[in-house]
Amino acid sequence: MRRVVQSHIYENFKSLASRERTCLMKLRKRTALQEQSRQLFWQSRLNFLSKNFTKMRGTPKSGRAEVKKKRWELSEYWLPLAYGTMISWAYRTFNHYCLEPLVDALDEVELPEESEEDTEPLFFPLPLTWREIKQDSYRGSDPEWQEFVKFSMQHDLAQQVRRELANIILNLAKNFSAISQNERKDMKLRRYWLDVDFPSEPPPEYVQSGIEIGDDYIALTTHPVDSMTVRRTQRALWPSTMMLCTWSFVKVVTTDFFKKIVNTIGFKTRQPPTIEQLLARHRQLMKGKNIPPQDGPSFETQLHPEGTDVAEITSRSHPKQSQERSQDESEFEIEELLTELRQVFSRPIAAFKRTFVKFWKEPIANPPRGCLWVSGLVEIDTSKAYVVFDVKAHWDPKTRTYDMGSVTLGLRRIQLKKQAPKEGD
Repeated sequence: MRRVVQSHIYENFKSLASRERTCLMKLRKRTALQEQSRQLFWQSRLNFLSKNFTKMRGTPKSGRAEVKKKRWELSEYWLPLAYGTMISWAYRTFNHYCLEPLVDALDEVELPEESEEDTEPLFFPLPLTWREIKQDSYRGSDPEWQEFVKFSMQHDLAQQVRRELANIILNLAKNFSAISQNERKDMKLRRYWLDVDFPSEPPPEYVQSGIEIGDDYIALTTHPVDSMTVRRTQRALWPSTMMLCTWSFVKVVTTDFFKKIVNTIGFKTRQPPTIEQLLARHRQLMKGKNIPPQDGPSFETQLHPEGTDVAEITSRSHPKQSQERSQDESEFEIEELLTELRQVFSRPIAAFKRTFVKFWKEPIANPPRGCLWVSGLVEIDTSKAYVVFDVKAHWDPKTRTYDMGSVTLGLRRIQLKKQAPKEGD
């Protein structure tokens, strides 16, 4: 029993000793860490103080350089600030001495108030919607008819209007294509027959439909259109003159083609050869080609019997000439082709030109309302002939001038001063 108790006490003592030992080890570690941290703190503090002390005990040159560097850093901050103050001062000065007086002056000026009637609405015309509107006849109370009455009482003014139109036609005739350049130099007015008429009604007007957009509405309305614009558009859309010219050209080409077919069949006698055909046959003879007989055996078949080649004989007798001819064959072929084309298309082109001159007319605008009609003949004397023109113009009593957009000029006849007979003496 005693042994058991002793062993139990010994084990308890041993456990207490081990616990005390572990507690002592922990206390030692804590004290060691605290001492180590204190040493590190004081060491870092001493190092910091020693570094500052060494900086303060440096050489004077390094100190001066350090001070200069700090001053330069201060100047970098002050320079933008100085620029900003200068710019703001300049802006305020300009605003005070320039802009403010100008604004005050504009405020003193009274601008006219914009009325709603001044703003015109937008109009978008619809294509091919124009139409002609005939005007009512003049009445005795109309101002246009009153101007006609005043003009009829002034005979001197009527004569002046006729003379003015004759001089205008003289100036226009100097650029007329039917008169040669030499005859245009010595042109002068010979005589004229001009009548002044009073129209019973004003010229028609044209209107076009379109969409009108205003401030508070959208509507389908009509607006007036210039007559010249309408006629030019009609000519571009319906080129009647060009169609007639093309038809005359095609008609002459087809008739010539059928005539050639009929001649080849033998229903008609062959026409005499033209000068171009004779020249072409002459070139073929010079080159040594065989020309098909027209009215019997050719000249070459009479000289050389059958079985002999004229080209071989000429090449043997004249070798140099044969080489030159072979080089010029292409040029002769091109010339022959051009002559044939001219001969084929000469008559159709002439028919095209005649039709164009006959039907082509420049589009003429309608005269203004209230104009007088002045029409008749004007004869001009040139160095070689007398030229007579058909004239029609409109004189406006309000402006006392002619409306040049409605003046029409046509060649009536050309009478030569010296005329020779067509056939011989």
